[in-house]
Amino acid sequence: MLPKDLIDKYLNWKENNFSKDKIHFEKLAKEGQSPEYIVISCVDSRVDPNAIFQTKAGEMLVHRNIANLVPPYEYLTEHSGTIAAIEFGITALNIKNIVILGHSGCGGIKNGYHLCKDDKLDENTSIANWLKLLLPAYKKLSDQNDKDAIGSLEKISIITSIDNLKSYPFIKRGIETNEIKIFGLWNDIGSGNIHAYNSKTNAFEII
Repeated sequence: MLPKDLIDKYLNWKENNFSKDKIHFEKLAKEGQSPEYIVISCVDSRVDPNAIFQTKAGEMLVHRNIANLVPPYEYLTEHSGTIAAIEFGITALNIKNIVILGHSGCGGIKNGYHLCKDDKLDENTSIANWLKLLLPAYKKLSDQNDKDAIGSLEKISIITSIDNLKSYPFIKRGIETNEIKIFGLWNDIGSGNIHAYNSKTNAFEII
């Protein structure tokens, strides 16, 4: 049996939210989805892209993984889940805006940092295998204490993921024709602030 608190929350949603947007949901059921954005977000339960951007059902395609990482296209067979989600959004749903949403205090980034630092990326776990994707970003870190380095890695990994997206043939073509745009964002959970990556200054700037 589903836990009572989830049942209660579902019934509350159906009565108060679904009922107000019933026509919208009926339209989605009949016509399908046509989201304007695909968001690559972390699995962290504290970060909710739909809540942050106040989007309704059908407006945003969200794919979540540990540390909001985007593999380079050469990893097609090894990390096909994230790559497939992105390809589906771009080629099947014709989405033109890609958002990578990182955040403060990311446990995945912290774990990956220590795996890189302690040379333990070859551990036989699915987490270590996934967090190998952080190594190129880790190598760009300057000499800092662990706390500051982890904070820097949260943002550098977003930039690396942006670069990785540009290795996807179907995205590269869209960028060349100015049809596809990529945005790198970092969410400070405690303050609620969003910092956006500016490629011209190579810095994250508060929105």
